[in-house]
Amino acid sequence: MKFRRTLSAFAVAVAAAGVPLLGAPTAGAATTATWDNQLHTNDGDPGGRVRFRANGDVMELCDIEADGWKVNLEVSGYHYYDAFSVGGNGNCVTHSASNGHDLTEGAGYSIKIYLSKSGHPYEYEDSAVFWA
Repeated sequence: MKFRRTLSAFAVAVAAAGVPLLGAPTAGAATTATWDNQLHTNDGDPGGRVRFRANGDVMELCDIEADGWKVNLEVSGYHYYDAFSVGGNGNCVTHSASNGHDLTEGAGYSIKIYLSKSGHPYEYEDSAVFWA
């Protein structure tokens, strides 16, 4: 009988301790930013990526492959034009409303991403329309 009481007390203690662990997020859990749109260069193993979040007009351009190519981006639409580039694997550059690149809400913007390097000025283009 004593064994059953001890086992029952143990089960209740484990259950009580487990409930907060299952229901609460861990202190080290990171929140990942959500992106509304994403586009990659059109090569077999994409070397560049652009991500867009309408909230704040955040446009992030990244070189995602150590291949010697630079990633370029052109954004145009509604009396707006922006072009920027980044090179070096893992490097990113961001344009947003907070740093002077405010897009008109509800307007569509033509996005063109491509790679370039010496002797190859415009390769692996892909394009899409992102809505602000």
